Amino acid sequence: MFIKAFILKLKVLKNMIKIKISKKIIVSPNKNILYTMNKINEEKHYFLLVVEREKLLGTVSDGDIRRAILKGSELKDKVLTCMNKNPVTASLENKNDFYRLLKSVPSFKKFLPVLDSKKKLKYVLIDEEKNFNKIALIMAGGFGTRFGSKTKFIPKPLLKVSRKPMLELLLEKLEKFDYEKIFISTHYLHRKIEDFINKRKSNSDIKILLEKKPLGTAGSINKLKDINFDILTVINGDIVTDIDLKALNTFHIEKNNDVTVTVAKHRMQIPYGVIKFDDSQNFIAVEEKPDIFNYVLSGIYCLNKEIANSVENKKTDMPNIIERSHKKGKKVGVFPIYEYWMDVGNPKDYRLVNRDRKTKHS
Repeated sequence: MFIKAFILKLKVLKNMIKIKISKKIIVSPNKNILYTMNKINEEKHYFLLVVEREKLLGTVSDGDIRRAILKGSELKDKVLTCMNKNPVTASLENKNDFYRLLKSVPSFKKFLPVLDSKKKLKYVLIDEEKNFNKIALIMAGGFGTRFGSKTKFIPKPLLKVSRKPMLELLLEKLEKFDYEKIFISTHYLHRKIEDFINKRKSNSDIKILLEKKPLGTAGSINKLKDINFDILTVINGDIVTDIDLKALNTFHIEKNNDVTVTVAKHRMQIPYGVIKFDDSQNFIAVEEKPDIFNYVLSGIYCLNKEIANSVENKKTDMPNIIERSHKKGKKVGVFPIYEYWMDVGNPKDYRLVNRDRKTKHS
């Protein structure tokens, strides 16, 4: 037992990386969440140190921000509202504690701020990233009937946004986050998608899964039973988003989820004045055309191997998989998307997403 623990300690020490304190990993407590999340996305280690006058006030990670958003925090709120005020830290004088303290950090991506005797930051130790086998499945078999003549000869995933097909945007994102194996489920005008993939230059292994009859938004997962993986990322083929897939996968692993459901905040305006009154039917107030916000399924999911293998070879939709997994006691987690997201379900959405992306790149 002692030998195993000693070998594990050596392995962790070998994987520890020292990061110098710099502006890249520091954020002021007065900055807002929007500024902080953008800075985190630029920093490959996915955390920042909240520092004032060289003193560590706390730490903030991608996960901290997403949890705060689910609890109601706004992007304009200060980072103080969502930071970890009591992070695990180490003293420069006690280097023998580094291994124990780093191992005790309760997150998948472990990092350990090291302080001197005056509580000033000296450097940060991080545990080198662990690798896990991830594959992706893009659902691209839909008919796109709401688009009328636009999709008569072109499948919806090949409609262009910012001069690129939506399918190309998804493939580029998956390749950016090192998905080496990507599957595309097709049905309607499947040869168009096959031709597009055959002409495309890629370092990824991309395979087409043909649905002879429509299998819904989840049925074709059954075709991956013989594929080895730790995480399956399922994405609808008509999604345009800036989601950070690395953060999503980290969340899925860190939370030990069987299923991770991504959600986006959706605004809906009631077109009438809403009246409020008490139990005695006395008037309290009237609110004119209020906005209601809800979190909606965003068409991106992570599944572990067991859940994927349970999908039968028949027409099935993702909400059914989610509900069934939950009823069986499987762990289903919710990952909020604060990045840009659009489900291109109709011509109006298509016009909006083209306008949005044109503005972004102008």
